[in-house]
Amino acid sequence: MTAHPTIGKMGMLINEIHVKSSNIIMKKILFTTAMFVILFQTIAYCQTGNDVITNAVSKLKTLLTDHEIEKAYLHFDRPYPYYVAGDIVYFKAYVTMGERHQPSTMSNVLHVDLIDKNDMLLKSISLQLTNGTGWGDFALADTLPKGSYRIRAYTEWMRNDKRPYFFDQYISVSSINSVDRITENTTQGLKPNLQFFPEGGNMVTDIPSRVAFKAIGANGLGISVKGVVVDNEHKEVAKINSAHLGMGAFDFIPEEGRTYKAMLTFGDGSQSSIDLPAAEAKGITLKVSTRDPSKLSIEIRASRDYYKANTNKQLNLLVYYSGALKRYTPKLDGEVLGLDLPVNIFPTGVVQVTLLSETGEPLNERLAFVQNPDLLNLSIAANKPTFAKRENVQLSLNAKNKDGNPVNGSFSISVVDESKILVDENTENTILSYLLLSTELKGYVEKPNYYFANSTKDTRADLDVLMLTQGYRRFVWKELLNNNSAATANAYNPEKEINISGTLKTKAGEPIADCQITLLAKAGGSILTQVTDAQGRFRFQNVLFETGTEFIVRAQSSAGKKGVLKLDDPAQGPAISPGNVIDSRYNANADILASLKNNQVRGVITASNGSTKVLLKDDRIVGVKNNSNYRSSNLGGPGHADQVIMGDEIKNAPTLSTGLNGLAHGVLFSGGVPALNTGMTISGGGQSLNSMLVIVDGVDMGQGFDIDSYNAGSVETVEILKGPNASIYGMEGGAGVMVITTRQGGEKDEVVSKEMSPGIFSIEPKGFYKAREFYSPRYDASQPANNLSDGRTTIFWKPDVTTDADGNASFNFFNADGTGTYRVEVEGIDSKGNLGMQVFRYKVQ
Repeated sequence: MTAHPTIGKMGMLINEIHVKSSNIIMKKILFTTAMFVILFQTIAYCQTGNDVITNAVSKLKTLLTDHEIEKAYLHFDRPYPYYVAGDIVYFKAYVTMGERHQPSTMSNVLHVDLIDKNDMLLKSISLQLTNGTGWGDFALADTLPKGSYRIRAYTEWMRNDKRPYFFDQYISVSSINSVDRITENTTQGLKPNLQFFPEGGNMVTDIPSRVAFKAIGANGLGISVKGVVVDNEHKEVAKINSAHLGMGAFDFIPEEGRTYKAMLTFGDGSQSSIDLPAAEAKGITLKVSTRDPSKLSIEIRASRDYYKANTNKQLNLLVYYSGALKRYTPKLDGEVLGLDLPVNIFPTGVVQVTLLSETGEPLNERLAFVQNPDLLNLSIAANKPTFAKRENVQLSLNAKNKDGNPVNGSFSISVVDESKILVDENTENTILSYLLLSTELKGYVEKPNYYFANSTKDTRADLDVLMLTQGYRRFVWKELLNNNSAATANAYNPEKEINISGTLKTKAGEPIADCQITLLAKAGGSILTQVTDAQGRFRFQNVLFETGTEFIVRAQSSAGKKGVLKLDDPAQGPAISPGNVIDSRYNANADILASLKNNQVRGVITASNGSTKVLLKDDRIVGVKNNSNYRSSNLGGPGHADQVIMGDEIKNAPTLSTGLNGLAHGVLFSGGVPALNTGMTISGGGQSLNSMLVIVDGVDMGQGFDIDSYNAGSVETVEILKGPNASIYGMEGGAGVMVITTRQGGEKDEVVSKEMSPGIFSIEPKGFYKAREFYSPRYDASQPANNLSDGRTTIFWKPDVTTDADGNASFNFFNADGTGTYRVEVEGIDSKGNLGMQVFRYKVQ
């Protein structure tokens, strides 16, 4: 089996090799009649060849230059994304442009959606991109129903493509309150099936053929298969034996007048017989091989009748790779033609080799994949080989390019306790497998990182079979040859900033034209002005601000008209298409993670203070719950708080702590951190207040959390829990609990504007999302030991790691209480689009 190619710049390796096949001597020749190389905005034209093909090549050049693609990839804080309700999903976004994956300079806005199992939008945030990167998070309320959820990311520019490169990945979410398993959807009535894929697209009689196959089980995943291929006289001509995920290939020479059938036995024990595609009596074949890792070998074979009918006619061989194209126009002066290209001139990725006739008729096509040592070389080192629980870990990162030179790049770091996250590195979606492989192929790529985690002769051979069985998604030559555009018109422009727009009308609904609108952030900054048009509309373009920023708008009408200011609703995102059925399967490992957390909670709850006891039955909290008419993310439910403060009471406060100060009974605030005035600690240094535990939308934000990171207007309820009501949160709730529930979607109720005085309005439009800072505790040996259990799953997450001019970066964090293996994963990109990913492990005893 062959490995795989992709092509970079001009260059050829020519060897005179003579191979006997069907009494024909194959000549390795150099196709020099014409060669085209397209590198985005440059194209060299040759006047030879058919005008149809020249026009198609020109259309491809237009496609690459006028409609550059963008791709988005999200690196999550866990290598295989499954969570428990109440967790925070952290991620870093990498947005690239073009075929060489350079960090995008086109779009500065990335939209990220959280979608439920019914394909309904739960929450959407907008991330500000800087040099193609940004980071954010989604808080999963502990009341979130168990199941599979999706996270989708896209730019407006991506919406122009027929097959947009939206990032779309499922996460499995379990719950400590409901760890009963979700019943796996089984497909009834379906049997395993097998498809055949002749190399180049067809088989021709009396020409050696390579046929790939893929066996799919009833669940849509690859299934092992074995068997034999027999002819119509039941004579065995080849053996079938899948090598990886139901895929494999076999070689044989189809004979004229014979038909062929595969006699199969699938991995589940079922048997079947399937006819092979019929071989053509007259035709031409295309073979591409990287079996020799130093070169890409291309072989064209014509049947005797085809050769006689087309002797000395011009063929067109098009080799497309990473935004570049080579065109060769050899004459069919032999039944076998060959060409070798050195692999080391190609960047890692997919190569599309297409053979066309003299008149531009597509004859054959073959995909290949090149794996070269041209990715970033990332190395991670720790200050010691083994660590203790809660010990400070110091790690260093060094990044170099393929030439060994240090690179300045942007990276994200994830550290997890592998005893809690069961990592299957083959199944993992990484920056390499996603950008280089999954987005380049049609259909579902099972276990994409298998081909990158540990590259061997076998994995390269399996990758080659994958290329034979799955199609390319960037463009189709037939569309270009038939004057069909491979891209839609650009209906969407790249977003740079966020716009604030709306209308000014009288109370009777008449537009107020020619009115000067002045915009100023309450916190200060530039003053912007616009004038309303005939419809009373205004638009402030490319405004940079975060969600929660309040603005003052002043409307000055020369006619002295008093108006009503209404902001435009946020632009509607693309329709949510149904997710991939295979991806949507719930990952039962999320239940294991929930069970671990459930046991931790049980231990704390049974040792809770006071006389109140909370019983756990069937992994659900059982207790008397009052009927209350307010939304609550309290673990005990609404009605189990000492005080409830409604959001409307504080929505106009400048900060959340200011609004609650004096309103929340017995609560003091210091720098936005709440504490009960009865929660005192006496030590040699005097008295100090113990910070309350803060819960936001069911997510444990810990003690010492600054609640002013949330805008007062975005809060629906605030609950103060003390004593018995706080005991449901265990020992961590001993100093009291503040439960904050934000408005639906995490935003303020739809308020058009608030008129502060005639002609002066206060508005709070939706802006860029401000990412939470990952909480990483610090354990100081000089302080008394903290007896609270530290059962973190994600030990450390840092999305903003940048290497210096020497390619170095360093960071440190503290281990949790879990022992065993901790896994460090680094992913990232440099300014030239070179990708890198590395895994490092250390022991905790």
